[in-house]
This record gives sequence, structure tokens and C-alpha cells, in this order.
Amino acid sequence: MFPTLGMILLVSFFFWIHYFFSSITSHAAAMCPWCSPVGTSIPGLSIATLTAALRLLTGIDGVISPYATGPAPMYFGSGLSARPISGSSAMIFGLIYLPALLIVLPWLQVIG
Repeated sequence: MFPTLGMILLVSFFFWIHYFFSSITSHAAAMCPWCSPVGTSIPGLSIATLTAALRLLTGIDGVISPYATGPAPMYFGSGLSARPISGSSAMIFGLIYLPALLIVLPWLQVIG
């Protein structure tokens, strides 16, 4: 139970802290070297599973800060996205995608 709870807390922190970074690359470069040692210090937590979860998160991090993704300037500049996603919309989507990933995490731990 404790390794799963530790992973859920680390993954949740990693996801929500992305809002304060200007790009996915800077977020991953700053936070992955911090999350990995913390994850290895939790007894019973598979570092491979934690790494897989963090990699999955970098794919959905753009949901809470669409300005931080690579294609964002093209979408906004071309008019495909008439207005930027508001903070409340980002929060709603974050509250949908993060629990979905957290439901998958125990399965990752079993196969990891």
C-alpha cells in the first residue's frame, strides 16, 4: 500500500507542478532528476514503473498549460484555437486526466 501511495503522491505532484513551468522540456529537466531519487527512497516502489508514469505524464502535461507545448504557437497563430484555454478549463481537464492515469498506475506496477 505504501509504495502505491508514494507513487500516487509523486505523480500528482509532478503533474500539478507543471503549471509553473514555461515548457514541457524545462519541467522534465528540472523535476525528473528530483522525482527519481525520491522514488528510489520509497521501499518497494519500482523505479521502472515510476519512470513510465512520469513519461506518460509528460504527454498529458499540456492539458493544464497548453502554452507550454511545442505546437501551441502554431495553433494560436493560425486561428485554430480562437482563444487560449482558461485556467478553469485546464483545471477541469487536469481533474479528468490525472485520475485516469492514477487508475492505470496499479496496472503499471503489476506489469512493471
